[in-house]
Amino acid sequence: MAELTNDFSWSRSRDSTFHECRRRYFYQYYGAWGGWEDGAPEEKRRLYILKQLATRHMWAGRTVHEAVEMALHVFREGRELPVEPFIADVVERMRGEWRQSKAGCYREAPRMTALFEHEYQVELKPEAWQALSRNVMTCLRNFFRLPLLGTIRKTTPEHWSIEHWSRTFEFEGVPIWMAPDFGFWTDTGRLALVDWKTGASNPDGTAFQLGCYALYAREVLDVPPSRVDLYEANLREPLVTPLAWSDERLDAIKERLRLSIRSMRAYLADPEANLAVIADFERTEELRICRWCSFRAVCRPELQGF
Repeated sequence: MAELTNDFSWSRSRDSTFHECRRRYFYQYYGAWGGWEDGAPEEKRRLYILKQLATRHMWAGRTVHEAVEMALHVFREGRELPVEPFIADVVERMRGEWRQSKAGCYREAPRMTALFEHEYQVELKPEAWQALSRNVMTCLRNFFRLPLLGTIRKTTPEHWSIEHWSRTFEFEGVPIWMAPDFGFWTDTGRLALVDWKTGASNPDGTAFQLGCYALYAREVLDVPPSRVDLYEANLREPLVTPLAWSDERLDAIKERLRLSIRSMRAYLADPEANLAVIADFERTEELRICRWCSFRAVCRPELQGF
């Protein structure tokens, strides 16, 4: 098997982390690299474990995304799905994952569910966890009721993309990790790309993300923006918001990508080798960000409590 190498690439989450805190970016994409290996240095192993942490809200969002994907697989096979038993099964799996995280199983098997609240011993009342599961249930019920789902199910399942056509493409020599949550070809021959949301909407962030989807369609599927329909489907509300796109707006996305890539590479000691040195990556001064950062224990251990 070829040896894994830490090559430079771009993703929306990488961009967000970089702009939020440079030091967190270093830990996430450089400091934790190789921490999964047997015999990895203790510090690197620690960073790798912390990298896997998710807040309870991130965990809930991931759970909804996975459940939606599972449901679409069932529909693609031409089968129906009993909604309430399906949702009950999702919540029961969440309980199992919660117990595993509470027991700290992820410290021995980092790929298992690892909740920030358990690692940092954040005291929450049972009502907070119950509210979380209710939100997951609400999002899933809203998904099954969406008129958009009805539109999807009227199209040919062979024209759906659930696992994505491709996860990466080259943009000016840089691998870009980008793929919509769901895509399908409409009966009128248009490509519809959907982003499922479970939290509050961020108009600028959503426009950038969906714009990246339009670039994905152009570069990977050779579909021009004029033939692409972009949808933000907020399952919490529920609300489906369409975004129109154009070649001019796509040019703005490309320029924003170039700026993000240049900024990230400017911090590297050796851009060609993708070599980073921790001293070059400053810590944020916004302590509100630090309190919910997975790497707080190694970066700002003096911050205790909430």
